[in-house]
Amino acid sequence: MAHHTLKFGAVLPLDDFARARSVAEKAEESGFYAVAAEDHFFMTSLMGHDRTTPRLECFTLLSALAPVTKRLVLTQLVAANSFRHPALTAKIISSLHHITGGRVELGIGAGWFREEYEAFGFPYPPPRERIAQLAESVQIIKRLWRETEVSFSGRYYKLERAPHSPKPVPLPRVMIGGGGKRLLELAAREADVVNIIPPTAGALGHLAMEETAKFDLAAFADRVALLREACTAVGRNPSDIELSAMVYVVLGESAEQAELFAQAMAQTLGVSDVQAVYRSPNTLVGTAERVAEEILRRKEEMGVTYYFCNFAVPEMFERFCAKVMPRLV
Repeated sequence: MAHHTLKFGAVLPLDDFARARSVAEKAEESGFYAVAAEDHFFMTSLMGHDRTTPRLECFTLLSALAPVTKRLVLTQLVAANSFRHPALTAKIISSLHHITGGRVELGIGAGWFREEYEAFGFPYPPPRERIAQLAESVQIIKRLWRETEVSFSGRYYKLERAPHSPKPVPLPRVMIGGGGKRLLELAAREADVVNIIPPTAGALGHLAMEETAKFDLAAFADRVALLREACTAVGRNPSDIELSAMVYVVLGESAEQAELFAQAMAQTLGVSDVQAVYRSPNTLVGTAERVAEEILRRKEEMGVTYYFCNFAVPEMFERFCAKVMPRLV
């Protein structure tokens, strides 16, 4: 049975390389396991973004951070399968693996943000089809990493005696991001890590804020149960898969200050009930002591051990590194 220790990844700012490098250097100094880059051409007003906010491409950014880090794992939260052919994704990860001496993971998902698909002319098929495409992609990527030549004839991709070198040895871990039943069934077959996310609006392709507000710790636990059932159905030990979550860290010097921060976050998210921020599996709210206790509680009760931490302001990151990390690593 696999035993997973607590791991923390810092979500990188994408608007400026100097800021991203500073976060990576501080994360490494503070004992973080990884840094992660999101994969979007643009985002909307959520958490202060708009369509014109600069966003560096995730793999380019991670490549640039390779020589300024020595221990951190470089990963994606998560790469949209639709934006790259699986042969290219496999090659990028193999190249990063070679450059970094193995400090890379693949984070990949089916894609969900319809507005950016349409802006750049990417087809946006229904969720069932995007997940089927992702399933073929993951199969191809893994085979290219292992086999001398790969022939593959699927519904969406075809390869004919395709070579791939250099091989990444040992194989990079594969993290699949999502939360729907079909996605979790795919993850049960293929993933080393599952990053469970709140609902998106299905075929509509945007964050469903009302549903996101309802996505509390109990709903997260239900997704974990679905994943474990899917593992059992394919004969896999559920503990072989590491559970992950992206969290917005709302860290105050006092409980009262944390409450003010939580109220501001609720307003930003368009959520009327501030308690929804506390109940969310995608936030950690409170003093350093309370946040550390909550991380340990979620590990014990739900098995979540791999946290991708998103900090609204640099001061929050500094506080987490100084006051939370020493309690946990």
